[in-house]
Amino acid sequence: MRVEDMAPGMHLAKDIYDPNGNVLMRSGAEITERLIKALRSWGISEVAIKTAADEDPGMIRDPKAVAEIRALLDQQFSLSNRDHPMIQALYDLCLDRALGKR
Repeated sequence: MRVEDMAPGMHLAKDIYDPNGNVLMRSGAEITERLIKALRSWGISEVAIKTAADEDPGMIRDPKAVAEIRALLDQQFSLSNRDHPMIQALYDLCLDRALGKR
C-alpha cells in the first residue's frame, strides 16, 4: 500500500528494512501518524499492510461458536482449579487450539 493511502490503526504485514538490511519496523507494528511521517522521511513509498484476508481463514470467529467451545472447555475443566496459573495456561492453550489460533 502506498504510504499516502495508509491510515493510523492499520498494521504492517512485513518488516521494513533500511538499505543496509537493518530492521526499521517489525511486522505487526501499528501505523501511527508519526510512523507515516517517518516512512516518508526515510524515502519509503510503499509497505505491506495486513488485511482481513491475511488472517487465518481457519480461525473460528463466530461468537456463538466461540461461546459453545468455551462452554465445552468449562465443562472439561470443571474439576480443575482455574486459579492455578498452569491450569489457566492449559485452558488458554486448549481454547486457542480449538479456535484455530495456534
